[in-house]
Amino acid sequence: MADTTTLPPSPALSFCDSLNDEDLDALLASLGELSRFVTPRLKKKDAVTVQVKEVSGEESEDDEDADEFDYTRIALHFARETSSTTPTTHFHHATLIQTLLPRARLPAQLLALSYNLLRRYSLLRPLHPSSLAAVSADILTVAALALAVSYTDDHPPKSTWWSRQVCHGVYSAAEIDGAMLDVLVTVDWALLHLAAEKAVERAMEILFPAPSPLPPAAEVVVVVREKQEVAVLPQAKVAPVPLKIAIGSTTTSWVEGQLTPADTPLSSPLDVPRAYFLPLL
Repeated sequence: MADTTTLPPSPALSFCDSLNDEDLDALLASLGELSRFVTPRLKKKDAVTVQVKEVSGEESEDDEDADEFDYTRIALHFARETSSTTPTTHFHHATLIQTLLPRARLPAQLLALSYNLLRRYSLLRPLHPSSLAAVSADILTVAALALAVSYTDDHPPKSTWWSRQVCHGVYSAAEIDGAMLDVLVTVDWALLHLAAEKAVERAMEILFPAPSPLPPAAEVVVVVREKQEVAVLPQAKVAPVPLKIAIGSTTTSWVEGQLTPADTPLSSPLDVPRAYFLPLL
C-alpha cells in the first residue's frame, strides 16, 4: 500500500529565506501538538516588564576591616624596611606607600606577610646585589604585596592588575614582575618560613599593636560623719511686762490688747521707767 501522507507545500522562495504566514501555519499544523498541555492564556496586560537585577556579592569581612586600618602607621613600617636612613627620604617613601596600600585592600595577614618579605629583603640585600636598575620603595612594596597574594591565592591577580589598579600606570607589568623576582631571589625563596603562624603573628603585633589599656580611675573615698546632736537648753519664759501710760497723775495699763486704768496713781512720771523697765536691763 502506497504511502498517501500529504506533505505541506514547499515554502515560497524569498530574499530572506523564511516562511510566510500561510506556509508557517501549514507546517506547524502538520507537526502536531508539541505538548499535551494546553497553552495558558496571556494576562490582559498592555506590556510585560522584565527587570534584570544584578546581584553583587556581599563585601567580605576582610574588606570591611581594611577600611579601618591605620595605613599611616603601616606605611611608616614598610618605608623603614625599604628606604634609606635619611629622614626626608623615609618620609617621602612612606607617603608613596600610604597611597598604594588602600588601593590593594589586603587583609591584615597578607600585610603582615608582605612586611616579613620586606624585612628579610632589607637584611639580605647587602649580600645579594639587586638585578634592578633602580630599587624604589613603592615598587618593592607592590612586589611584596603581589607575592603575598600569589602565595595564598590559587588565582591571584595578574601583574597588569597591579600595574593598573594599584600603581595607576606608574610601573608596568614587566617592571612589577622584575621586582617580584628580585625579592624572591634575595629572600632565597623563603616564603614558607615567612608565612609561618608565629612569624605572621609577630608582624601583626608590629603593624597592628593592641591599644594600651586605660589607667584605672582614681578612687574617691567619701567619709560620711554622723551628725552629732546638740543639746538645746530650754529657754526661760519671761513674763510679759505690761505697758503703762502715765498722763498726769493717772496711769493706764495695756494688757492683752486692752487699756485698763491702774489702781494706784503714780507719784511721778519717772516711776514708770524705774518700776517697769529695770527688769529688762
